[in-house]
Amino acid sequence: MRVLLIPLAIVVAFSNFTLAREPAVQDLLNKKVTLKIENRSVAEVLSLIGKQVDITFTYRTKLLPEQPAVSVNYRNDKLADVLNQLLTPISIKYRIIGKQIVLTPNEVESNSSATDVTPDAKADIPITGSIVDDKGEKLPGVTVLIKGTQRGTTTDTEGKFSLSVPTRETTLVFSYVGFLSQEITVGNRTKIDVVLKGDDKTLDEVVVVGFGTQKKESVVGSIVQTTNEELKRVGNVTDLKQALTGNLPGLTTITASGEPGGTANGESATSIFIRGRNTWNGGQPLIMVDGVERNMENIDVNEVATVSVLKDASATAVFGVKGANGVILITTKRGSESKPQLAVSYNATALSVSRLPDKLDSFEAIMLRNEMIEREGPISPVSWGDYVPYEVALRYRRPQSDINSILYPNVDWKKAMFKDVSWSQKANLNVTGGTKFVKYFGSLAYLNESDMFKKYENNKNYDPSYSFNRFNFRSNLDFRVTGTTNLKVNLAGFFSQKNTNYSYASGTSGTNPLAWAAAYRFPPDAILPQYPDGSWGQNYALPPEQLQNPVALIYNTGVWERREVALNTDFTIEQKLDFLTKGLSVTGLLFYDNSLQTVGGITDQNNVRPESNLLGKIVYPDRYTGEGQDPSQYTETTPVTAANAFDWVASPWTINPEEVSSTFVGYLPIRRRLMYQLQSNYTRSFDKHNVGAMGLFKREQFAQGSMFPSYREDWVFRTTYDYDSRYLFEFNGAYNGSEKFGPGYRFDFFPSYAFGWNVSNEKFFKIPAINHLKFRYSAGTVGDDAGGSRWAYQSQYAYGNSSLLNANPNEKSPYLWYKESIVGNPDIHWEKARKHNYGAEIGLFNDLIQMNFDYFTENRTDIIITGASRAIPPYFGATPPSANLGQVKSKGYELELKLNKRFPSGINLWGNFAFTHTQNTVLNRDDPALQAAYQKQAGFQIGQTRSLINTGFYNNWDEVYASVPQQTNDLSKLPGYYNTLDYNGDGVITSNDDAVPFGHSDVPQNNYNATIGASYKGFSVMLQFFAVNNVSRNIPLDNFYLYQNVLFSHVRDHWSKDNQDATSFLPRWKSQGQFIGNYFIYDGSFVRLRAAEVAYTLPKTVTNRLGVSSLRLFVNGNNLLFWSKLPDDRESAASGGAANAGAYPTPRRINFGIDLTF
Repeated sequence: MRVLLIPLAIVVAFSNFTLAREPAVQDLLNKKVTLKIENRSVAEVLSLIGKQVDITFTYRTKLLPEQPAVSVNYRNDKLADVLNQLLTPISIKYRIIGKQIVLTPNEVESNSSATDVTPDAKADIPITGSIVDDKGEKLPGVTVLIKGTQRGTTTDTEGKFSLSVPTRETTLVFSYVGFLSQEITVGNRTKIDVVLKGDDKTLDEVVVVGFGTQKKESVVGSIVQTTNEELKRVGNVTDLKQALTGNLPGLTTITASGEPGGTANGESATSIFIRGRNTWNGGQPLIMVDGVERNMENIDVNEVATVSVLKDASATAVFGVKGANGVILITTKRGSESKPQLAVSYNATALSVSRLPDKLDSFEAIMLRNEMIEREGPISPVSWGDYVPYEVALRYRRPQSDINSILYPNVDWKKAMFKDVSWSQKANLNVTGGTKFVKYFGSLAYLNESDMFKKYENNKNYDPSYSFNRFNFRSNLDFRVTGTTNLKVNLAGFFSQKNTNYSYASGTSGTNPLAWAAAYRFPPDAILPQYPDGSWGQNYALPPEQLQNPVALIYNTGVWERREVALNTDFTIEQKLDFLTKGLSVTGLLFYDNSLQTVGGITDQNNVRPESNLLGKIVYPDRYTGEGQDPSQYTETTPVTAANAFDWVASPWTINPEEVSSTFVGYLPIRRRLMYQLQSNYTRSFDKHNVGAMGLFKREQFAQGSMFPSYREDWVFRTTYDYDSRYLFEFNGAYNGSEKFGPGYRFDFFPSYAFGWNVSNEKFFKIPAINHLKFRYSAGTVGDDAGGSRWAYQSQYAYGNSSLLNANPNEKSPYLWYKESIVGNPDIHWEKARKHNYGAEIGLFNDLIQMNFDYFTENRTDIIITGASRAIPPYFGATPPSANLGQVKSKGYELELKLNKRFPSGINLWGNFAFTHTQNTVLNRDDPALQAAYQKQAGFQIGQTRSLINTGFYNNWDEVYASVPQQTNDLSKLPGYYNTLDYNGDGVITSNDDAVPFGHSDVPQNNYNATIGASYKGFSVMLQFFAVNNVSRNIPLDNFYLYQNVLFSHVRDHWSKDNQDATSFLPRWKSQGQFIGNYFIYDGSFVRLRAAEVAYTLPKTVTNRLGVSSLRLFVNGNNLLFWSKLPDDRESAASGGAANAGAYPTPRRINFGIDLTF
């Protein structure tokens, strides 16, 4: 707890500086300017002045005239005098906001004394008022016009205005560059107070900054970005990765489980791919948080300012070898020179299960089983022993009496296991502000995510519920040490606690899918979850390792708790070196991250349910055994039971045991990352020529547990050239080193370059409807070392004395032996990605419509194939060495459309639409040379689904007898089975030889994003849809699993003589023998209402009376609706065991929240 208070104490201490705020505006205007140039445009003069006094000029496109050219000669003149001399003759006024000077046309005469601009206008009704921004700061120089005329005024230095209007129906228009305009009808008011909201898009159009970067026009790489506001709209998700879904073109997320806190080991259950999957060695992007490689799943969304996704070679080259799969840059919030601003938010979230497979109830399953027994009786007489008489089956039919519900269970395991609604919560407190000396941002956050399992009492004084709790803290401080020296200190971290049940099977946490598999394959007629006397149901027909009462497994076998604490520290110092040459600076960075995982809990796994006094005296009906037996005869049967054999014991808290194998990196309990970096930057303008350069050296050490630390070293440079914001060029290079490769291959050089042409800035381009048109091209090579193990270039040796002399296991060699256990490959080297990107950007009707298009290709070569995946015969005698043999070719395109329209009535409508198509083809994966082409991986997608092919049903015995023999269970074939295609024509159906590529891979080729929204007078509404197609999922739902009454709804339309056009095959009870083929390979396409929000921001007049700056109420949701042919809504079977065993279900979230600002 003391650690959590450190950043808050620092923030409060430095906030005291704001109590003595200095007159920063006057200091800025008193700065001295020395400049002598001839025949330059006003824009060029302002650019040079901005660099000299470290100020940013912001203005609308084409506001400054190119002619006539001006000549100036300033010698230690005050900035105020310089601006007046330069701008007054061209009717331009200015206003200072922080370190920005905003320029606007002086179309109306400023009138601070409350008189109208037009002297002869009617002045019937006097109107006064004041204007502030959304932070409550006064806005001088705002234009106030009577709509449809040029009559108006501007606000004075206090943000006040006054004018006279002719009628009560007059509409006033309030406008200022950098803010959204507002229109207000006078009505019966004589005083109008207005709050103008900032328009970031307008401010980004043209920005001339002292350090020379132009945010939008100078970008030549393929980069997309989202903001904190957009991320918070998607609902109270616990993993920041899930908040990105549907927000950014080119980014694909796949979530495998909805378990609180991610997977059993605390890792994220969501995988991210940028522009699809281009390698089988992971393929995950590099994630950088404030310039440091870190995980993103444990970051509180309230800390995030922006998230940028870098996709092409020119954008990712400077991040070294890990950028081959794209880069995600997360920038956290920082302070600003302003009064302290305290923000509080609270969210309460209702969770419910989204979708699970639909199963038949007990009565319907028994009746269908009887039908199956009747059909398979000729070839399986033993099945008649399981036939249930109709009068007995009726006892399973709902509604049931109390006694029948116990004797003849009909359990809906979804309702038995999961709550209708469970609740989670999240709270955040942050403060921001600063002075000219220090700026600060501090944040504290708490997250609680409860489980969706229904509560059952175990009377054991421990709670085995699934849950996840996390505390986050962050303190970002910016110090201005001197006029040329800046220091940044970031301190952040979290403490988390994840609870799961203690796994019965393995003795470890949460890895056993039996805990939630009942929703998929536990029979409804076997047992009750818990009987009225408190005893647990137990299915004694099966051994416990195959199928157990999942409720008892969760609440009666203990609890496993995993705790993690992490502390991240960043120190950055920047020194300007203008005394050497203008625009030169150097930056030093030092980062140190440390995390520790501990585990503990309660071991109770040897206990089974006690004997039930209720069931011990019950008379059970005997199974119907054949003709001649009276179904009304019963036999008394007492179920086998066992009492508690052991009391539960508490496991001591210990550091999580280490796994030293490099393939179990994620299980190592202690992680330490140290990185230091030295960077130089140069930015300068010469007339219309803008040049920039960056050089960087970085070395990183990453240690896990007691393993030998891993090292990485990068030497990176970037050069940029910009001529008159029209012609753009960028060249990057990275010289990277990795310990995975031998001395001859350890370092390699990866260059990239990019060109850009801002056509809309050309003088000849005069199409009024098109305000922005730019073309981009980039190409380059990026390295990747993700595949293979550490030191794969070296052989490893083992020794022992266990060699056998002959077949007798007791006769071993008495001599110590040595052998080469792992064969090294001294020629193993970098995996390389050669990328090309072609892009176009267009803005229409002053950015009412914006469109972006990118076409990209990638050729991934030298992909590392590990020994176990190589096509080398077993007589090699050992695991083959890893080698750079793989090759994958990818291509695709992205299309993005943005619409934004504000109507005079104040209604604002907007929409973002994006489509991404990616396609990869394996060119080489070391397939056996003599293997059939359709069996090879080359020529198909990574992860291509493969299956036997069904060609229809056997509709009669003649078709069965004429069918191609199956390799197994051929004599068990019946009408109603699938007729499987003998693809290779060898006269035998085999699962290996006749399985062919079918459908697609498990990563979608096409992604669709659609977000629409509207706002009006404080109200806002948003809908976000996310869809995918060209993706396959294999979900083999097991009918009659382990000879239990488990049937899924698809069998309702099963084959019969009278229903030969059925959609489902004929299930079997006891006799097995059919190949299911591609039946359970689903089209994984879906449309998801990913997020929706309705919000209301209270008017300023109300919040002033409440004593707060702003108050926003909102309801939003996540994963609200799901349209798909899939039986569940997991996007992958990568978590939770087998595909047919399920996983912790995906939740639907409805979130109620409040945001307060003081």
